[in-house]
Amino acid sequence: MIGVRYYSSQTRSFPRRLATRLARLPEGAPHASGWKLWAQRLFGSSKPRMARLQDALVRELGLTDRVTRSMVQNELHQLHFHNPQADIKTPTLLVHGHAASAMAFHRNFAGLSSAVQDLYAVDLPSNGLSVELPLELELPPPLPLRIQLQNDTFKLPYTIEPLHQRAVVQGFENYYLDALEQWRLDNKLGRINVVAHSYGGYLSFKYAAKYPHAVAKLCLVSPLGVERNAFAVDNRWSSNTAYPTNYTDPASKYYIPSRPAIPKLIFESQTRLLRALGPLGAKLCWNYIAAAYSRVPSVTYKQYVFEMFYGKDGLSQTSRDIFTGLFTNRLLARDPLLNCLEHLRVKDLMLLYGDRDWMNRTAGQQLAQEANSIGITADYNEVSSSGHNLFLDNPEEFNQRVVQFLDE
Repeated sequence: MIGVRYYSSQTRSFPRRLATRLARLPEGAPHASGWKLWAQRLFGSSKPRMARLQDALVRELGLTDRVTRSMVQNELHQLHFHNPQADIKTPTLLVHGHAASAMAFHRNFAGLSSAVQDLYAVDLPSNGLSVELPLELELPPPLPLRIQLQNDTFKLPYTIEPLHQRAVVQGFENYYLDALEQWRLDNKLGRINVVAHSYGGYLSFKYAAKYPHAVAKLCLVSPLGVERNAFAVDNRWSSNTAYPTNYTDPASKYYIPSRPAIPKLIFESQTRLLRALGPLGAKLCWNYIAAAYSRVPSVTYKQYVFEMFYGKDGLSQTSRDIFTGLFTNRLLARDPLLNCLEHLRVKDLMLLYGDRDWMNRTAGQQLAQEANSIGITADYNEVSSSGHNLFLDNPEEFNQRVVQFLDE
């Protein structure tokens, strides 16, 4: 998931911050012509450019002697860092967020592979350089769960079928969960540790719950979808009945955050909207990347992210469809993690956030607290001077906290 640096509600709103990033190139950032960026990507796949940029980025890191890159079963792209001198023997997998790839962790590869004997990072199916696998759902789309807000109450205008809703959500999730399990088996791995960011954190939690034999330790890095909420499929709302809205407590099933919803067109179109704007969209996309990743020194990485965002097939339709099927346009999960905690069987759990994170840190604290109450050893920690992309903003401290967690 692509993040923005945290500001308090007393400063600028999210739409204003986003508009600023889109419209204004940060001081010192490399300039790019929107017309040139647009013209170069009118035709053809973005995958060859992404592959070339990834090659260049690995060379920049100086890790070519430690990493092996491959396509597992000609479907899933992975990087495997092998260091037999490292102390942590349990294989560890890094899982990226939405609109991202394994290269999101490029600033962490050196530090983590110095401590972990076998470190893996994968592009999820239909992301990055992995193949766009077919999405096959056995059920038709359910009736949309629309909630009507009025003053401090909400209601549903009609009755929904919760079992149908849950079955469709599980179908979307299984697209990724089963692929991760197949990846583990193809690599002939036993129990693994998983370190996963944002949307990848949500998916990795669900993977650990579905395949409890597969995961030893789970580190959720600013995970998406933690909060209980009024849109959750397990709620049993009656139609045309007013319920009190809770704006502050992410542990409440009545929770709806006070922040505005993302407009439906933007939420459903995502990066397609940028391409539809032509040269202007290309320029706005470059401005946003330069601002959102201002603390990342590599221009190559920014170019790589641009290919994912603006390239013709950088972000697949399948990945967009699954994301919008699992989350509302308020970025609330239809099957939130707090509702699924009883199914988790990991040995240890860590919640890790940036101290300036826009993600709901109170929800992370609640998840750690409830996990401890059912016998899972869980910790909550924050990385200083960092936002949602904490592993990019402060890689040294991030690596230190992750290694300490994995090594205990």
